[in-house]
Amino acid sequence: MGSQPGKDDLIREAAIRVFSRKGFYEAKMEEVAQEAGVAVGTIYNYYTSKEDLLLSIFTEEFEDWARFYEEFHSSGLPVQERIHRLLDRRITQHKEHSDLALVLLRERFSHGGGFQERLLTFYRGMMERIEGFVEEAVAEGWLRPCNPRIVAHALFALVEVTSALLLAYPEEESGRFLKEASQELGALIWQGLRKEEG
Repeated sequence: MGSQPGKDDLIREAAIRVFSRKGFYEAKMEEVAQEAGVAVGTIYNYYTSKEDLLLSIFTEEFEDWARFYEEFHSSGLPVQERIHRLLDRRITQHKEHSDLALVLLRERFSHGGGFQERLLTFYRGMMERIEGFVEEAVAEGWLRPCNPRIVAHALFALVEVTSALLLAYPEEESGRFLKEASQELGALIWQGLRKEEG
């Protein structure tokens, strides 16, 4: 939207920090501007509203996830390894970017109208990708026959709920837990979905 490359990213990163501290509704654009080191008017060169700024945070996250998924999908790794890598990346990302994780978890369902519909479109796209992965793994004989849509939603929910520990526990406790989470969840998923030999 703007002509200065990188400034929109600077504003978005500042918004993540402010929204994570104060919550979307309590945060003011003046606080985002101060955090970013720009004038309030500069924000409006890139984003039409505070809600548009929040949507850009979700958009960037989903686009990043889609890029990773495409690399992951074409990696040729065995299904079990792909499950572990997917979980590890998502959990590590939430741990290393806890402000972003907090915003994504807290703000996703608190808005209505067009925002909610656009967000649901992103989620459907993610679910379709995961569902496709599950269908392929079943067709290749790695996973037992299952309902790919249900399994895709369950896999996604497992990771998101695990990441919600960032909100529920002190940082040192949630950090220790998240360190083991990808291995534990990977084993749980693999044991539940793998196709039995014989």
